[in-house]
Amino acid sequence: MKKLLCITLITVSLVSCNTQKGSIVREKEIKYESLDEEELFQAIQKPVNFTTLKIKASADIETADTAYPSVGMTLYIDKGKQIWANATMILPLARATILPEGFKMYEKIGKTYIDSDFDYVNNLLKVNFIDYQSLENLLTGKLFLPINPEGFNLELQNNDYILTSAGLMKVGTGDNSKSFLQKLTFDSNFNLKQIILQDKTNDTYLQIDYNDYINVEDKILPKNIKIFIKEKKETIFSLDYNKFEFVKMDTPFEIPNGYTQRKIN
Repeated sequence: MKKLLCITLITVSLVSCNTQKGSIVREKEIKYESLDEEELFQAIQKPVNFTTLKIKASADIETADTAYPSVGMTLYIDKGKQIWANATMILPLARATILPEGFKMYEKIGKTYIDSDFDYVNNLLKVNFIDYQSLENLLTGKLFLPINPEGFNLELQNNDYILTSAGLMKVGTGDNSKSFLQKLTFDSNFNLKQIILQDKTNDTYLQIDYNDYINVEDKILPKNIKIFIKEKKETIFSLDYNKFEFVKMDTPFEIPNGYTQRKIN
């Protein structure tokens, strides 16, 4: 049951009314003489321009010991306001709503629920900077952590832009700050391809890969997100997006009577 909660949280926590297949975004050749660092940093911080977005997806989780069955997901993003998720595996399994102030989730098999801020998601990802906006960015393939251009070295490699931190980069302030070695990879169209964060102090590693960007009504979105989390052992979360619709939808959420609140460590 803990694994079911994790996969639901990470996928939430972490078009018209017709099906929109979109078209694969083809990469172009990067020419050294046209390299423009300022253009790169401006492009990678631009948000996806939409108001509401409904995504049909499948989600998988794998640990060093076990690979779990795929879970069907419906994700709905009301930009800047709410992320809503519903998980099914033939029958309904879990539902979540994420707001700027935190999230709520319940799962039906164990009849438990969570009502929390973003500390749980940060602990799960071994970071300290996830809030509502960064989670929304993570799910749509946009840069989801603060970045200071002066702290990075830029190089071109295999037709990708590679940003590598010159040293440990501090994120956050005071007791909530952490320092990471960072490596960010963007394709030739400035789409986020990979982020690697290493916390040497706590011996943790986070890697997020984005694959196969598609163009749906002039909005560029990833088809696949894979998240590797490594501490004492490795956990892998995968999200495969199957359908995008830029529509409004109802997002019912009510924790059923008789459910037990789960403790967040």
